Amino acid sequence: MKQQKQDRRSQRTRLMIITALGELLRERRYEAVTVQDILDRANIGRSTFYTHYFDKEDVMASLTEYMMNTLQQHLSQKEREQEILPSLEMFRHVQENYQVMAGLMRGYGTETFWKIGQAIFRDRIEQALTAHLSENYSPSIPLPMVSQYLTGAFMHLLKWWVEAEMPYTPEQIDSIFRQLAMPGVWAIMEKATE
Repeated sequence: MKQQKQDRRSQRTRLMIITALGELLRERRYEAVTVQDILDRANIGRSTFYTHYFDKEDVMASLTEYMMNTLQQHLSQKEREQEILPSLEMFRHVQENYQVMAGLMRGYGTETFWKIGQAIFRDRIEQALTAHLSENYSPSIPLPMVSQYLTGAFMHLLKWWVEAEMPYTPEQIDSIFRQLAMPGVWAIMEKATE
């Protein structure tokens, strides 16, 4: 990504550009969106676009980070510090932003979305696991491995849920996720605290 200018005008322009891409992703696949489509939707000139971004992929990465940051802010406002993974809040957030999330999850942009999303969730889970354990924790399974497993299970179920057009409510899919993924994690945590 290009070095981001911090003045309000630049921030507003960057937001207009990523918003334009988000709107376009509601209508068509990433591959079908051109830089000219983004320019037209954001109502900006080509030189303005290239002042802020290298290309369409750069905008996609920025949109993904924006969506992930919005999710993190949403989660922190819910003050779910006791949870290792506030999955219900995430499922609800994805449902509320279904059109944009569906656009981010399909086509070429999927790789960028998953890469950034997995890194953010993995780090958050590892921090939560660490906070739950005492200093004397001697893991039978290293925490980075546990957080990678839980992140992968969550992200793949989330992807299936969105691609299947959300056949279950957030509460139902969260219950399914917790039944499938959490017993093993809790067993490790209990063993570690003994």
